[in-house]
Amino acid sequence: MTRRPLPGFRRRALPLIGGCAAALLIGASGALPANAAAHPSGSAARPPKAAAPAWDGTLWATQLQFDDHGTAWSQASFAALKADGLNSVEIDLPWNTLEPSAGHYDFTELDQELGNAAAAGIKVVPIFWQAGWGGSPANWITSREVKSDGTQGDQPVWWDPTEQPEYFDYVTSTLKHIVSNPGYGGSILDYGRLDAQWDINSGAGGFAPADVAEFHSAYLPRTYGTVAAFNTANGTTYSSFDQVPAAPAGQPLAGVYQAFRAWSVQDTYSRLAAAARAVTNTPLYFYYGGHVGDGANYANNPDTFFKVAKQYRVTIIEDAANSPGLSMLFGSLSRAYGVKVAQEWTAPTDDASMKAQAAQWVSLHAMDLPQNGGEDFFIHDGTSKDTIGWPVYTGFVPTLEGMTGSYPTKPAAVYIDYSLAYGNPSGGSLGAPEDHITNLWLAQQAGFSVVTSQEVANGAVKLGQFKAVLPLNGVDATLKSYQSGGGTLLTSDAQMAQYAPAYVRLSGAGTAQTVPAVANDRRSASLTLAGISPTTGYDGPVTVLPSGLNLVSGSYHLVDAAGGTVLPQKAGADGGLCAAATLATGALAEWKVVPGAIPSGTPVPAACA
Repeated sequence: MTRRPLPGFRRRALPLIGGCAAALLIGASGALPANAAAHPSGSAARPPKAAAPAWDGTLWATQLQFDDHGTAWSQASFAALKADGLNSVEIDLPWNTLEPSAGHYDFTELDQELGNAAAAGIKVVPIFWQAGWGGSPANWITSREVKSDGTQGDQPVWWDPTEQPEYFDYVTSTLKHIVSNPGYGGSILDYGRLDAQWDINSGAGGFAPADVAEFHSAYLPRTYGTVAAFNTANGTTYSSFDQVPAAPAGQPLAGVYQAFRAWSVQDTYSRLAAAARAVTNTPLYFYYGGHVGDGANYANNPDTFFKVAKQYRVTIIEDAANSPGLSMLFGSLSRAYGVKVAQEWTAPTDDASMKAQAAQWVSLHAMDLPQNGGEDFFIHDGTSKDTIGWPVYTGFVPTLEGMTGSYPTKPAAVYIDYSLAYGNPSGGSLGAPEDHITNLWLAQQAGFSVVTSQEVANGAVKLGQFKAVLPLNGVDATLKSYQSGGGTLLTSDAQMAQYAPAYVRLSGAGTAQTVPAVANDRRSASLTLAGISPTTGYDGPVTVLPSGLNLVSGSYHLVDAAGGTVLPQKAGADGGLCAAATLATGALAEWKVVPGAIPSGTPVPAACA
């Protein structure tokens, strides 16, 4: 879910997509050399603590308000987080505090916090909200985005010819000031409302006069070249681009304007990342907020962010990572694009489900391997989540830090037609796929991939690499081509098991989940188990299937990761290893699958007899 707040374009030489970005010359300092040339840029027991690794941008983090009730966060505050196993904090920057008037900056408190964090061994990752969080936008930014019915949002007009460059200047000016500070760890870039871009009250913004002007003067000529070409493509008879309506959903030509809104996100985030990369080589992050079903309204299309992130070496932070369907999608895209993904948990509003959701989120960590960017807890603010969810997270961070390898996948995939969000009114509905993926995975505990239509269009994946594909929201032209080329289109969830056999069998879905990480040599694996039901624990057999994990052929047995003790277990005729697990609500455990036959004399659990 997205966060909710607590108490004729002037381009200023900002490069368009496909334009020039600053050279990325890596040196000891995060700042770029002055002579850089320009070119496009493509609860387990805690293990012993090792020396702190060099900062690579991997987040073991929590989010914090900008300051502690008006006072800079102290060294002691940061040291307490360090003692809990964290290496970084994300701090919500208030634009109005840092730039109280246009071009005039006050970095006093931010500098103090960076210094205190550095002294405590913590990295600060500022969040550059444009709007939606306290203090952003700055008070002197006065335009406001609107929906097609005139409903006003709290974010500035996206394409305001003065105010968009002002946000870019705010970001780059702040970066130039803090980039060499030892407490600085990178920046999170967020344009639009919070991490949900065009969102206005869960609806679609983008209909302010400045947006429509950009649509007419920039997008349509760039996309179609001439009005005649537009008319041919759309069956219209306009004499100028200015006559083309900014049509909302449900009206003729709505797809054209939706495509513009989707393009706006890609164009703006690309230029924003390029502007930041012109200043620094330090880590950059994009927040993804919302869910798959928000694609048409928010234009928060995952492939848009992954494509830009790949070009500018940006890590994507997946909000609402306790959704298995969303995490499976982002893990698959991470591997396809070669982009790091960090996961973030936004706690539920009710305490009753909080512990179970925290465990579900934490246990999904391995889904992003090998491109994992860490974890973030939203938000450390003294509320009940700090007493319920925080111990679940911090108690397992040392285990997460030691995870390596990859999430095992089979040559089978589910497929989401995302074209509706990119301007195809006939595209499949996006409301159901995320939950469909969640339910399929919870029931089957198998390593299938999630593929999107835009991922295929971007060339990040080829459907031909999969033996079978299950459509989730209709059969589009891409799937028809795949099928005509010999690919198998599945028609039911049950068929998936034939092509993506389970790596674990549980006695019932909905109370527990398991997420594996397989070693690079495919001779061992770790397995995170979680109790995910807020009302019912899990007490029953867990059968681990080495073939489903893609392990090399051979004998294996199970050990408890915390102490290396051989678990009571039994080998099955199908090669499965049956052990028993008792998981309370919100409990986490870590097992390992290691080479060698089950040691003689190992007891057999009653659940496996």
